[in-house]
Amino acid sequence: MSILNLTAENRNGQTVITHSSFTAPLKIAQPFYRDGYTEVMMMAAAAGILEGDFYDISLTVRKGAALKFTEQSYTKIFKSGKKGSSRRIRITVESGGRLHYLPTPTIPFAGSAFCDSTEIHLESGSKFIMTDILSAGRIAMNERFAFKSYRTRTAVYSDERLCFLDNRRLVPSKCDLAGIGFFEGYSHCGMMYIFGENIGDKLPKSGGAEAAMTKAKEGICIRAFGSAGEDIAELFADVIRGIKQ
Repeated sequence: MSILNLTAENRNGQTVITHSSFTAPLKIAQPFYRDGYTEVMMMAAAAGILEGDFYDISLTVRKGAALKFTEQSYTKIFKSGKKGSSRRIRITVESGGRLHYLPTPTIPFAGSAFCDSTEIHLESGSKFIMTDILSAGRIAMNERFAFKSYRTRTAVYSDERLCFLDNRRLVPSKCDLAGIGFFEGYSHCGMMYIFGENIGDKLPKSGGAEAAMTKAKEGICIRAFGSAGEDIAELFADVIRGIKQ
């Protein structure tokens, strides 16, 4: 079991990390300040997530704090036996707090089994953006949809009331993931959820990704497909840049 706990607070108008604790292989780089946010990058000493690994990540953003949380490199899910690997993420953003949770794309290797649970608690007046990009596998190694299973559940609560739920279970042996309703011929898919921000009625143009926007009970969800993770990531970055303007 690997743990990472992080708390960000506003001190005299600047966001500082008032608590951080982690166990191997997880750790964080030295935070730095940019564009009004304190940015923290999570790193892992391991090359990827191995069988039996369990990552437990907790992020708390206090009132008035602004945090951007990123990762060092693509998340690789290695081949596993029956046990598989898993991760749990818990996020809290208080009123007046802002969090950009922007992990790198995930690559499930052939024979991998992974389960991920993300629970997000937002207070009224907070602002939150998250992205989630998934590859069909190691495309260059001809491992498209060669993983055993990939399960993710993302639940967002606004003032303790469920306002968005994304539940995904992908098992290549049981359905055609390349077909209609799944990847539809693309090699990467992405989801972006935005809370407390106004992005307008149109998405920015992107030559490398195809995307659509849906209004959730609270907030906005954007889903995108592309032939590379970078294409979707660039689209999502354009959305964020549009908010700043």
